[in-house]
Amino acid sequence: MKSRRVGRRVLSRNASGISRRDFLKLSGAGVAGLALMGVAGCGPGDELQETLQWQAIPSYSLEGTDQARVEYLQEAIARWEEEHGYTIEPLVTVADIGAANARLLEQASQGRAPDTAMVDSYLFPRFYEHVQPLEDLGEGVSLDDYFPFAQDLMTDDAGEVRGLMFTTDVRVLYYRRDLIDTPPASWDEVLELGRDLANEGLDAYLFPAGRDEATMTTTVLPLFWSQGGELTDEEGNPVFAEGANREAMINVLEYIRSCVQEGITPQRVTTYGLETDLNGDAASGNTAMFHGGNWQVSMLQEIVGEEEFVEQWGVAPIPAEDGSSFATTSGGQMWGIFTEDPEKREAAISFLNAVFVGDEGMTGWCNVGGYLPPRETVFDLPEYEGNEYTDSFREHLDQYARVRPAAEVYESISAEMQVALSGVITGETEPEQALDRVAAAVGA
Repeated sequence: MKSRRVGRRVLSRNASGISRRDFLKLSGAGVAGLALMGVAGCGPGDELQETLQWQAIPSYSLEGTDQARVEYLQEAIARWEEEHGYTIEPLVTVADIGAANARLLEQASQGRAPDTAMVDSYLFPRFYEHVQPLEDLGEGVSLDDYFPFAQDLMTDDAGEVRGLMFTTDVRVLYYRRDLIDTPPASWDEVLELGRDLANEGLDAYLFPAGRDEATMTTTVLPLFWSQGGELTDEEGNPVFAEGANREAMINVLEYIRSCVQEGITPQRVTTYGLETDLNGDAASGNTAMFHGGNWQVSMLQEIVGEEEFVEQWGVAPIPAEDGSSFATTSGGQMWGIFTEDPEKREAAISFLNAVFVGDEGMTGWCNVGGYLPPRETVFDLPEYEGNEYTDSFREHLDQYARVRPAAEVYESISAEMQVALSGVITGETEPEQALDRVAAAVGA
């Protein structure tokens, strides 16, 4: 068995006598720093330390451009290293998270994955066969702490925990409090209220409908799911163009077309591929309602002012066809542990718990990054810094949240639906024709 110190250790030092903790603070480069200090992070005369590989995309790493995040990671990593017999070896993958996950999946299938790595949560089921089961989630962390949708993602079909989710997000309807007494709950209510608002010269109802993923996550899927629609079956086959699912998707396309035809929604929404593309409209004073994400609160408060934003804007569920069966999309990030070494697995859980997953780690990372915690219990901690909308976001995560299917065909469905919706909005394509084209393109 490998020898390993689990208590507090003396800091490794490089030849110049600078401690690793100070070096991390000075460099902020992570990988470059490790190269200078040696793979194991120790200098002449120091005891060799085990390394633990930790891979993330740039914005979640020591190479990020957000100084507050980098400083948090530097401090948290150094603190953990001081108390354990391991040195973190930070690995940084590409910024494109889709490409990063594809590369990681290839590495994992070939037995070359790093000890622990970041995975987009909705894609995590594709990694179940490659990541290690986790019997212990770390001190103070339980599967029951997590929201139901997160529990489903973290556990495989056999009920074994396979990952540690550490951030999440949610989509909602933003509405102007000074213009709307009661936010619309049904599609009919949106149309009725929207006509009145449009008659006053307002852009009544906006949402992403361009060529990017927000068109699915923030517009199509909440409307589709609220009718009980399913994109794929349990085997990952596309079923969105069949039976009740077909009817539900056509309803979505017809509803959006009605919003445009009645002047409630401008055609320019086809240029909005991301939720943040709507920020200018939301700040202009001429928008009454829009579909958006929780992360837009801080951005819009910087634009219009914190007090003014809170006075003007409220949040509610994205309207459902029947006015009650609400649904929304949640995302987030997961840590998978790939190493088969039991001691390294234990160390990885300890590290991830300290920096991202435990009470202190999750509050620290979510606070500095502006994320929502996937562990519901963290919302109750006094250290967690929410905002005026936190209770509503928490309710949405608990009651309405769903995740995109992990089926490989999903990316093709999403890309084709973005094209289809644009055609319906501009009047180039009828809803049924648009859906048939999507079905044909993805082999449904």
